[in-house]
Amino acid sequence: MSQALAGVRVVDLSRGPAGGLATMILADFGAEVLVVDPPGNDPLAEVASAPMWRRGKKTVQWNLKDDDTMGRLHELLAGADVLVCNWRPSALARADLTFDALHERHPHLIFCHISGFGPSGPCADYPGYEHVVAARTGRMLLFSGIVERPGPVFSALQVGVHACAQAAASGILSALLARGKHGPGRLVETSMLQAMLAYEQGAMIAGQLERFEELWTVMQGSSEAPMPSLFYHPAQAGDGRWMQFGNLLPHLFDNFLIATDLVDITIDEDFDPVQLLLRGDKQDIFRARMLKRIQERPADDWMADFIADGGIVAAIYETTQQAMDNPDVVANGHVVERGEGVRQLGPLARLLETPGMPGAPEQPGDDMAVSWAADPRPPPSDDSATSLPLEGLRVVELATIIAAPLGACFLADMGAEVIKVEQIGGDPYNGLAAGTGYARVNAGKRSISVDLKSDQGREVVASLIGEADVVIHNYRPGVAERLGIGYEDMQAGNPSLVYVQVNGYGPDGPGALRPSTHPVPGAAMGGVMYQMGERLPDQLQDVEGLRLWTRRLMRANEVNPDPNTAAVVCTSALLGLSARQRTGAGQRVLVDMLGANAYANHDDFVSYPGKTPRLLADELGHGLSSVYRLYRCASDQWVFLALVTAREKQRFIDAVRGAGLEPPTLEEFDPGGDGLADALASLFERRDADFWEALLASQGLGCVRADAQRPGAFWLDDEQVRAMGFTREIHHPAWGDYRRHGAAVHFDGRPPQLGPPPRSGLHNAELMTLAGFDGDSAEDLEARGVLFRDTSD
Repeated sequence: MSQALAGVRVVDLSRGPAGGLATMILADFGAEVLVVDPPGNDPLAEVASAPMWRRGKKTVQWNLKDDDTMGRLHELLAGADVLVCNWRPSALARADLTFDALHERHPHLIFCHISGFGPSGPCADYPGYEHVVAARTGRMLLFSGIVERPGPVFSALQVGVHACAQAAASGILSALLARGKHGPGRLVETSMLQAMLAYEQGAMIAGQLERFEELWTVMQGSSEAPMPSLFYHPAQAGDGRWMQFGNLLPHLFDNFLIATDLVDITIDEDFDPVQLLLRGDKQDIFRARMLKRIQERPADDWMADFIADGGIVAAIYETTQQAMDNPDVVANGHVVERGEGVRQLGPLARLLETPGMPGAPEQPGDDMAVSWAADPRPPPSDDSATSLPLEGLRVVELATIIAAPLGACFLADMGAEVIKVEQIGGDPYNGLAAGTGYARVNAGKRSISVDLKSDQGREVVASLIGEADVVIHNYRPGVAERLGIGYEDMQAGNPSLVYVQVNGYGPDGPGALRPSTHPVPGAAMGGVMYQMGERLPDQLQDVEGLRLWTRRLMRANEVNPDPNTAAVVCTSALLGLSARQRTGAGQRVLVDMLGANAYANHDDFVSYPGKTPRLLADELGHGLSSVYRLYRCASDQWVFLALVTAREKQRFIDAVRGAGLEPPTLEEFDPGGDGLADALASLFERRDADFWEALLASQGLGCVRADAQRPGAFWLDDEQVRAMGFTREIHHPAWGDYRRHGAAVHFDGRPPQLGPPPRSGLHNAELMTLAGFDGDSAEDLEARGVLFRDTSD
């Protein structure tokens, strides 16, 4: 059976999981990947998940500081299609491996460069460790209030690694699509900082516009974890286990109330059926009643009822290791058995005609290096690549809220034309947070709002799909078929269509027909338990205890599962397009939130004899070790310190001594532990966080202030963000000018020009014309309810 990337050759010079996961995905779908390791042991290759993200690859050990060996590397690159590297810019320059130098020698080569903070700007040489980036963006402030101390809290889940890996893979796939067999190579750039922007869901917009002043204040939050909304609520069951509910929409919350025998609140005159809350003191009185009701039965009994209902969003909190036995995860191929007790992540998505096939453990690659060097790629027929790589591709998106729409937005950022098909009244996300989240995830699209239950509406949408390259929808199984836009019907008229289905649980397990919202994969896949240090009380809590722990859990269960899924949606659509480029045929591509969030938990979604347990943060949420954690400084400020190698520790000592202070000795660093943590705590308290960042980060050491700004303000004000063009000025059709979220990938050394979000139905007339109908009839169809156009300000 053919694979999407058969025949593609990739040289991987990267160290660590961001590049490793990106090239693992390429290898799983047929690319030949050769990893060039330096001589000796690479500590990053010793982490527990490394055998997984090095699967399907071949390796050589070369000393690239040697001129003769660099000559061999260039012979290898002459026969390769893609180079992936995460060296710092200064190291690339010393090795003469900048894109300009590479393009002159290998004009066919796609060079994907992954950095921590971007290739230039004031923070270019800051180390790109996940938690250094998270701390500097203010992400650790989002978790304040989940432990018994003030200040930022270690952000456990490696969302930056996940989003960066997906951005690298997406950028490479896009560049390969644009290059074809004989086009020019190009520069593909992403960074951990750039990828982290996916998790900012609209506060940045609210912070710029006077109309959202009150919303901005609310979005900035406080150090205290707030009480959850009634519909997005954790709870403790009668057996002490913890559950998560995510019934965001009114009909879902109604289903929950009926199943739990709490439906009488719907006739209370103080119940708001749209906002799903009770006025005054009744809100907390009902909350206590709801929480005590869930304590009346064990978690499994509740889940049996919720699954049987089929319309209730709920999950049990589990660790990532427990999630590997989740029946939906197993049924949909997200766990692969490798023999001898080894279990790993399955392929990123299910491409039904060209499936991914995870390869064997890494193998020696000397023969591969020789064969590639003997078979160089031909020079390109055209040496200019000026447009974005996905220009000319059309995507039709029928999806709501965050995950699938944001995945389509990523495609738009790389040049695709994206048409958003919305329901009458528009995407429900437009009614939340004054539409700022909607604006974030739908930027760069055109919108038609149409009644798909009407014959005319279906005809219009079917016509748009008939000329599309990709369809993305997030309907539950069977809904698209009932609306007349199922895969079989659409493929019959458009055989080259890549049809991406996104849902919560996947189509093949017991949860196939159930709805999902972001708190479910957060709870079910282990990310929240990781954030909580796997410390939840199993003794039944009284009302005050329930209020405390549900606040902490809901703050830990923040929005990341949706952007985690969005990144996978984008990569998966591009895998489908890559397969089409080779076979000429489209296919169905299946993505679900559980599988996508298994990838976000990649560091522990692997099991084998002798695997080291996932390292958890201490009880007060400082970090993972004495040299990888938060420290309180003078003026009540906080830094995050990350010293990973012996060389970094020695440079830290030298820098501190150079500033006239006395650091711990290298011998004290060696054993680590509480003694070293105490010594470092005393040291950091002598100066404020800004002093320590200026002293250490400027020398390429991992030490940054962690409490300067929350993410919304950071993305607006940070000098590095501005220098790299990670936000872009646009004009909104109703709100005027503001800076929108930038692209996760840059091509050819420059940020792309990006479009604004639409209003629902803004492009009804022009899209009617595009579909082959009379655009002038749009106004009449709006009056008759077949189309809708948002005219609010």
